[in-house]
Amino acid sequence: MLSFLILLLLLMSFFIGRRRGLILQLIHLVGFIVSLYVAYTYYQEVASYIQLWIPYPQFSQDSTVGMIINSFNGESVYYSGIAFAILFFGTKILLHIVGSMLDFVAHLPILRSINRLLGSIFCFVETYLILFILLYVAALLPVDLIQDQLQRSIVAQTMMNYTPFLSDWIRDLWIRNDLGA
Repeated sequence: MLSFLILLLLLMSFFIGRRRGLILQLIHLVGFIVSLYVAYTYYQEVASYIQLWIPYPQFSQDSTVGMIINSFNGESVYYSGIAFAILFFGTKILLHIVGSMLDFVAHLPILRSINRLLGSIFCFVETYLILFILLYVAALLPVDLIQDQLQRSIVAQTMMNYTPFLSDWIRDLWIRNDLGA
């Protein structure tokens, strides 16, 4: 079910990008990159702060994610992931609002077919990256239903484990953050 939903979202993103066109989609993609930068730069500070407000849950020892998180400093990984998600999605929403105000730019006259094709490709890439981050954040949640869906989804497992560069990068990013130091 999760695999179907992911594939549906990726297909829809292709058509959304086609409608937006290259210029407007580039504005959204720049918003994604800025959001990623903000989250990467400030997640450690926010992680230290949210420890006071968000309780650390207990993970089931038989879940794969629980074993992975508990093999490292589980609390640090958990708060790093939550802080990263808060910063990333908060910034993304704000920049999406700003980008929507620049909608008129999409109507500038350029080659129509190239504009649509490149807009489709960029929107697909942006959606893939957002889903990638959502899957990693979902993997931190100790909810059996979510963990079961993640384990059963071939598409989710493939995205989380085999996305070039990003799979290793996000694991290293959250695991190396030692909040106690």
